This record gives sequence, C-alpha cells and structure tokens, in this order.
Amino acid sequence: MGFVGSLFGSIKFNSRNSEEICGPSDPTSSVATNFGVVTTPTVTDNYQNSIGAGGSLRGTNTYGSMAHPPFFIKEEYTQRFYYPPNYKNSTQKIKDFNLNLFPLSMNIAHNVNYPAWTFDGLVPGPVLRANLGDKLRIHVKNSSPDPHSLHFHGTHDPLEDGWEPIPAFGERTYQIEAGPIGLHPYHCHVPPLMVHTAKGLYGALLVDPPIKRKPAHEFVLTFSGWDTKGKGKNDYYTWNGIAGIYDRYPMKVPVGERVRFYIQNMMEREPIITFHLHAQTFDIIRSLGSIIPDGHSDVVSIGQTERVVIEFVLKKKGRYMFHPHQTHMAENGGMGWIVAV
Repeated sequence: MGFVGSLFGSIKFNSRNSEEICGPSDPTSSVATNFGVVTTPTVTDNYQNSIGAGGSLRGTNTYGSMAHPPFFIKEEYTQRFYYPPNYKNSTQKIKDFNLNLFPLSMNIAHNVNYPAWTFDGLVPGPVLRANLGDKLRIHVKNSSPDPHSLHFHGTHDPLEDGWEPIPAFGERTYQIEAGPIGLHPYHCHVPPLMVHTAKGLYGALLVDPPIKRKPAHEFVLTFSGWDTKGKGKNDYYTWNGIAGIYDRYPMKVPVGERVRFYIQNMMEREPIITFHLHAQTFDIIRSLGSIIPDGHSDVVSIGQTERVVIEFVLKKKGRYMFHPHQTHMAENGGMGWIVAV
C-alpha cells in the first residue's frame, strides 16, 4: 500500500498508487533518496558531458535538444497510466476513493526540483476509473496549510461542484455520478486558480461506456507546463509529470493491435497544444458520451482542460514519434516515442 496508503488511505479500484513506482510521499523516508526527492544521484554515464544550464540535460540524443527525466526514474513509473487490452473495471456500482492533498518537492526533470502541490504525492494525481452511472464517493483530506478543493469536469450535482475551499487540514467527501463517458479532468478550484493548477493539483477521471470499447492498449496522457524560474512562463513541459519520460521509456505495443490514448491538456499560461503522431494517422473522438470517431488526422488541437480520445493501429515495426507541434514544448520535455514490436 505504501506510505501514503497506510497513513492517509489508498485509492481503491486502482492498484497503481505505489511509492515503489511513483516516488515517496515523505521526503524524509528511507526510499526518498532513491527517487531523488532529497538528492539526485551523481551522473556517471555519457550524459554527463551534455548537462546544460541549470543542470538540465539537452542535446543528448540523436533527435536533438531535449529535456530528460531524472536518472532514478524507472520505467515502472509509467505503469499507472497504462491499461492492457484485457483490463476489466470493477462492476461495483458504488466506488470509494481517498485522496490526500499535500505539498511535496517533485523532480520533474534531471536536476530540476519543483515545489509542487499534489494529490497523494503524485503529479498528475491518481487516475480514477469508473463505469457510466457509478456512484462515486471521493473523500479528500487537505493535509496542507493552504485551502484547496476538488472540482470534477462532467455532469454532477452543483452542490458537489468543488469550488468551495476545504480549509487547511480539513476534510470533505464529494459524491457524484460518473458521466458522461470519456475523460474528465479533476483539479483544485481555489483562486488564484492558475497557481493551484500549475503547481500540480490535477488528475483524471476515466468513465467507461456500458457497451465496452474495442480492446486496446490504453494510455492516459496528461500534458502540463512548469514555470520553474518563477517568471510567469513555462520552461519545462511534461507528459504525466516527467519531462521526456516517453523519450527514455517509449511505449511498447504489438504490431497490428489497437492503441487508444486518452489525452488531456492541463497546462496553464499557454492556451493550446497540437498533438502530432509521426508516420501514422488516427481516429479522433472529441464528443463526450460517444465512442464513435468524429475526425481523422495526424494532428489534433487541445485547448486548456480539453480532452480527446484517439485510436490507431501501427501496422509496421518501428519507432513512432509523438509531440506537441509547438516546437519549444517538444524540445523542453514534450517529445516521446511509441515502439511497435
């Protein structure tokens, strides 16, 4: 269950919340050093000659300028964002989740620490998954000296909308019905909203349809930007909280099998990203409540808090690059790979 689960309560119906793969919730714990929350391991391989300003890694691969993950991050980090084709969600109609909200220094790139605000010590927060119509009870503990809240996108009772602050060290239980089908961001909605979101208080709720989608290798991808210098502009960009995570650890999928991305844009300070996949086009499902594609392309634009589902099949072995088509975002952490094997 890990430190967070044992002390604050773990998330049911999702087994991916583990400090063994996502980092410790306590920066003074015995495993903290392994995840670089307190210290970062000494660079001893051939990357060391490419360390640039501020300790970031750039120009260290054949593609070109990139920001790289901390060296201690393992491939297992990505597992909580992946669901295999045989994944089956719980059929219980009432689902209970527990989220604990607290500040934590996070390593978002090599030698780059950020004073984040987190759900369960994770950025993005845990992926919550439910079936359409499930009754969700989400208990939130604010273990923080600042007021925060939990706001879900989607359809729900306005009394459960999450714009009212939970006071410092307070608690609240939200009750909503899962719907419509699709991907829904959740985030803190306490002003100044940009600050609370940009510091890491966001996650994803995935609502499955009654008639299941076709089996696929599913990945939940959350894009975000980070102002690490406090100048009011993003200088690092991440998929699922770590710069260059899918550059170092490409997604691996079998040739000829369906792949499905659930993508959401939680970036502050910039209005839009355009997601681009190399060497392959994809079906686009923008409409919530639908599993029927409403577009087909190799690039799709996603505004702030917008989300999109894309589906594709890679028919030939090889490496398929993906990235935002805003070049500065790709070069500063937003580029990744899918490997068809």
